[in-house]
Amino acid sequence: MASPSILRIERLNYGIGAVLAIASLVTQSRPIALGIVVGVALTCVNFYVLRKLIVKWTSDAAAGKPGNAPLLMLPKMIGLMGAVAVAVLFLPIDVIAFTVGYSIFIVSIVVDTIYSSIIVGVPDEASSGNGSNDHG
Repeated sequence: MASPSILRIERLNYGIGAVLAIASLVTQSRPIALGIVVGVALTCVNFYVLRKLIVKWTSDAAAGKPGNAPLLMLPKMIGLMGAVAVAVLFLPIDVIAFTVGYSIFIVSIVVDTIYSSIIVGVPDEASSGNGSNDHG
């Protein structure tokens, strides 16, 4: 099972990507909107596949079983690079917009880091022992 943080990042990726894609479809020209949509789609698929591979890899390692997940990373990366090359070379997209769409995973990671440090990282007063905020 993936960690809650990874699942949150993946959901944020989908949500931010959907908002960005819809906003670009409504407000931008066709090459820019298509670039953003293709970039968002590729980053979402990449993150999904990466999460599946990492979960398999770590669960196999925890069980002490040799797994093939590490071996699948190379084909995944080659497939991703091929998809990026096909998109950039053969689709009528704006390359900068594609880069913006593909980069939403960075925004998702930053948002989850901030969320985790503010919300998840705050200890519950009931679990801190005496409930006192006195650290001295």
